[in-house]
Amino acid sequence: MRKNSGENFQSVQVDPITGDYYIVIPEWITNDLSWYEDTQVRLSIEGGDLVITETEGDWQSLHNTVWSLM
Repeated sequence: MRKNSGENFQSVQVDPITGDYYIVIPEWITNDLSWYEDTQVRLSIEGGDLVITETEGDWQSLHNTVWSLM
């Protein structure tokens, strides 16, 4: 998967054991945002967009990183 390609799509998947839904975040995104394992993120919906924001130790300080999943 190439960075900023118009072909960057992800499918919603289901863990067969837990039944949890998940989406894989591509490595280039985590690298660009300096995210690593256990980085805390907040999920919200704004209009038709899923918004994923990183927290900085508490839920009050957020980086505004918007990813539109349509």
